[in-house]
Amino acid sequence: MELVKASDREFIVAVAQRLLAITSISPQSGGEGELKKSLELKKILNELGYDSYNEYNTTDNTGTIRPNIVLKLGSSSKTLWVICHMDTVPVGDISLWKHEPFKATIEGDKIYGRGSEDNGQSIFTMLLLLKHIKREQMKMNLNVAFVSDEETGNDYGIKYLISKGIFAKDDLIIVPDAGTEGGFIIETAEKSTMQLKFEINGIQGHASMPENSLNAFRVACKFIDLMDFNLHDQFGKTNKLFVPPYSTFEPTKHEQNIENINTIPGRDVFYWDFRILPQYPADEILKSIDGLIEKFSKTSGAKIKYTVIDRVDAPDPTPDGAEIVVLLKKAIKSVIGKDAFTVGIGGETFASFLRGKGFSVAVWSTTVIESAHMPDEYCLIPHILQDIEVYKYILYN
Repeated sequence: MELVKASDREFIVAVAQRLLAITSISPQSGGEGELKKSLELKKILNELGYDSYNEYNTTDNTGTIRPNIVLKLGSSSKTLWVICHMDTVPVGDISLWKHEPFKATIEGDKIYGRGSEDNGQSIFTMLLLLKHIKREQMKMNLNVAFVSDEETGNDYGIKYLISKGIFAKDDLIIVPDAGTEGGFIIETAEKSTMQLKFEINGIQGHASMPENSLNAFRVACKFIDLMDFNLHDQFGKTNKLFVPPYSTFEPTKHEQNIENINTIPGRDVFYWDFRILPQYPADEILKSIDGLIEKFSKTSGAKIKYTVIDRVDAPDPTPDGAEIVVLLKKAIKSVIGKDAFTVGIGGETFASFLRGKGFSVAVWSTTVIESAHMPDEYCLIPHILQDIEVYKYILYN
């Protein structure tokens, strides 16, 4: 790797301070969207001498503008794409944070702030790469996309860009939205993902007279426990390609069911997140849930229904022999000095939608594993500097 320059570190910190201070939470999660962050990002691109980017803006069902920025460099026959996302998840429980979520706090090599790792690190990496890129040495084109809506469905981000036909079948695509601290793992496969909303309807009543009510909360607890056991029992096979090597079924969000303590709730709403190994069709999971609901409703007396909030069926994996995987492995070996290997993950990235359309995609970066979506999310400056050298190797060699 090249000697780290103090000016590079200063640049990373400066752009992090500018971008992390701007919230970019989607309207579906209670935010204002990515427009303000995109405006600041365009200012930085202009400052770096790039003013010929394309904008693919669209409007969501709330009337909010969802921006997508695409910068294209070079005129070769071969193109490398790097696709980053501008949106972040909400803060969550603010009491769990030791640092301000929407302020870049620098401690040593760490940059704290919501979105610093997911996916700010990759944005900072691309901006520093654009600052140093030597176009005359590039053996292929470099296309960089800064995209909206990754955290809440992708309808106004990568799916929108795909619909515009901007990707070619022989393009090389890297999505820097997963990885490890060593930087030598390449994700080439993803599980099917599904999010369900369950609604339990019982009978509301006074807490002192439960015999006149049907406690939807209690029914929900029993149903959750039963479904949890049944899903893990029926769909418990493993696949060594994936990390973790099994399907995951997690109850997550829970809505308020009643305002006061002394009323038995007649309605309870909760959500599940499913990450399903490809050998299990998602329809098979839903069929199992349907059967469980039919039996449980008869014994509990409650009415149970669910809604599919989001579903992405696992596409075919990117082959190990795909050009982008081969080139990335070669670059990692040269820069990091380790032999890279491929894995599958449960997280949903842009790659699912691109693979579903027949594109070969590698998901890769050097990153802190247990940071995204967490309180005190952070990224590491050395990871950014290392990843830049990998990109340079691909582009120049």
